[in-house]
Amino acid sequence: MNRRALGLALSLAVLPAFAQDDVPARIAGAAMTQGGASAFLQRLTDGVGGRVTGSPQARAASELVLAALKEAGYANARFEDYELPSRWQRGPASGRVLSPVDRALVVGSYGWVPGTNGEVSGPVVDLGAPSSPDAAFPAGVRGAMVLVDPQKTGVGPSFVMRAALARRLAEAGAAAMLIPSDKPARMVYTSAFGFYPRAPLPVVSVAKEDSALLRRLAAKGPVRIALDVRNTFDARPYRERNVLADLPGSDPAGEMVLVGAHFDSWDFAQGADDDGSGVAAVLEAARVLKSLGVAPRRTIRFAFFSGEEQACLGSRAYVVAHEKELDRLKTVLIMDEGAQAPHGFQIQGRPDLEAAVKARLAPLAALGADGVSLEASFDEDHAPFLVVGVPAFTLWVDPGDYDTRHHAATDTFENVNAHWLAVDAAVMAAAAWSFASAPEPVGRRLSEAEAADLMQRTGVEGTHRMVYGASTR
Repeated sequence: MNRRALGLALSLAVLPAFAQDDVPARIAGAAMTQGGASAFLQRLTDGVGGRVTGSPQARAASELVLAALKEAGYANARFEDYELPSRWQRGPASGRVLSPVDRALVVGSYGWVPGTNGEVSGPVVDLGAPSSPDAAFPAGVRGAMVLVDPQKTGVGPSFVMRAALARRLAEAGAAAMLIPSDKPARMVYTSAFGFYPRAPLPVVSVAKEDSALLRRLAAKGPVRIALDVRNTFDARPYRERNVLADLPGSDPAGEMVLVGAHFDSWDFAQGADDDGSGVAAVLEAARVLKSLGVAPRRTIRFAFFSGEEQACLGSRAYVVAHEKELDRLKTVLIMDEGAQAPHGFQIQGRPDLEAAVKARLAPLAALGADGVSLEASFDEDHAPFLVVGVPAFTLWVDPGDYDTRHHAATDTFENVNAHWLAVDAAVMAAAAWSFASAPEPVGRRLSEAEAADLMQRTGVEGTHRMVYGASTR
């Protein structure tokens, strides 16, 4: 902890002696000085490790979260399960250049994609970086290993093009889709967004350096490679689950604020920052608020979702299961962008809420977290709440080196900044208290038509269609 941060923590910690009514300062002091978030994160990452949805590790993580909530005094902590139609297990993946040279390739499978049913070989066809998912394919795609860089198109993220290209390549008879990794040091990447419940063909991440090799070779003549990917699917009935706990409020109308993160992760590493840091911060927020004995106006519900990495499955299941409560759910706060310096919250294109949110975040100015961004996204657990019009915000943090470690082999405990994790825990706890204790809700729930218009205006409708498919919830 640097000198400025240490001074801030100590000043927050001693404030209760002089201002017992300054609840946000008491909350922040406790969260920043007791080390609870980092201690839990180590238990989660070293004790459980990577937590793919539907796996024994995901089940162990849910049990660990429930036990920690019970230990913190939440007698109402509970599981809430939902059907998971498709389970997937990563198998070994290997690749090799067969000609014009003999060279091993560093590859890794994307999630919820099929294997190759043994080793397959084929020519490399390089699509480059298409400007559109509808771009014409060159000759020779059938039976080929197709190398392609999906791009962000307009306001649509690159994974929307990735999913569309995978469908088209499968229809064209491609043997596999090869995506150059954007990670350094020959690390590969994984994701299932746009591929759940089952991708139409094998999709592999190829180390950046190895992708460059393939392109240099292809510039001089034909290249042939082999792939062997041994993933498996399990369609047997299975119940995945979320973990919930409530800090009861005094409001007779039963209004609520939900604070959440997702405990599932990928298996290349420990899922420490994505989203172990969010789980640890939200859990520490729950522990601190309980230990201080504060009584909010609105109930604060702590939600730990599974299935986020596939298609926000846990949060979607929550919205369906709690449909009759949604009018009473006044604010959703999600942390899922890593433990970095906080700036405030992204309010997902709702300028009508900006003034009220700024007022609620004013007590967090000392933590640098009183800012408001109108930026919108649809790849975290706030998304299902956007669909139904509930005001849903995500913690806005400095990017730092998060993207370098995101879904990669270096997303491990020692690479999470313990100081910023403690600060983020303080922000989530103090923000939860501020939104839950305000005299009035931060804003109104949008109608279905208004929510659809918001998603269109903010550019997230393409992701919404990709994630939800034909389903409306």
